[in-house]
Amino acid sequence: MAVTTRLSDLIVPEVFEPYSLQRSVETSALYQSGIVVPDEQIDALAKGEGKIYELPFYNDLGDDEANIGSDDPDANATAKKISASKDQCIKHVRNQVFSSGDLASAIIGSDPMKVIADRVGDYWNRQDQRLLIASLKGVFADNVANDSGDMRYSVAVTTSTTPTDSNCISGDVVVMGKQTMGDQSKELVAIAMHSVPYSRLQKQNLISVVRNSEGKIMFEEYLGMVVIVDDGCPAVVNATSTKIEYTSYLFGRGAVARGNGSPKNPLEIERKATAGNGEGIENLVTRRHFILHPRGIMFKNASCAGVSPTNTELALAANWDRVYNRKMVRIAAIITNG
Repeated sequence: MAVTTRLSDLIVPEVFEPYSLQRSVETSALYQSGIVVPDEQIDALAKGEGKIYELPFYNDLGDDEANIGSDDPDANATAKKISASKDQCIKHVRNQVFSSGDLASAIIGSDPMKVIADRVGDYWNRQDQRLLIASLKGVFADNVANDSGDMRYSVAVTTSTTPTDSNCISGDVVVMGKQTMGDQSKELVAIAMHSVPYSRLQKQNLISVVRNSEGKIMFEEYLGMVVIVDDGCPAVVNATSTKIEYTSYLFGRGAVARGNGSPKNPLEIERKATAGNGEGIENLVTRRHFILHPRGIMFKNASCAGVSPTNTELALAANWDRVYNRKMVRIAAIITNG
């Protein structure tokens, strides 16, 4: 009698889930570039109760000119104080269901658990990047509305004229984007961009490849920053110029806080005996509870219909408000026509 191997025969949730999470970290561009750095405090919040978390912080000391000393016993210096504020983040509650029919063709001739875990890990990595880019759309919409756009630099055309090289991505444009952070610009370690400006830099041979000791490509660099290519980066037609504006994002190390929560059932395999007109289908259900938060930009939860925000809701300016000093926010944006 033939024996049918099913997902439930291949996957042990207690083994699969930690492996899948580890593979997600190992292959994540956000982790490998330094944009996200492990943080025990954020992990603890993600694993805890509730969905909105306050992140208190001390403001920097003021820059009042120092006192001039004297020998007058009655001349008392006026003490200065330090003030505190708070950032705020939200726990994202997400899940996805994969059919075993799709997975079956991927596991032939390989370690099935590894292949499936890699596929699931890569899926969640892509989701993380899209969620972060959606958040940045909202962050910079708020920045334009309430902070005079001081975190962005644009060279995109503002009229219906044809863009020239000066309106496209270049080293000068990136440097000016970095300069929005002033003397903290040296903290920027990564750049995320749409494939159109990326291709322009490629044509100019400005993208360098970093390999490991075995000659395998680890990542690409531009101006010393790790390059992340994602067509989720905004590419929007400007209503006035009628030209496409591409937004690229610059990140400092640890610019984004990440914490992994603990769903009650991170992984389940569901058997539907009557599905497929009685042939039977198995579904793999994977769940993630996590925090992915641009540090220093409060999530206000002003417009959020569900337990946690959709990517569309994350892109709303009304849901964000910068609470850090500009130089402390290790994110910048450049807007170009290519």
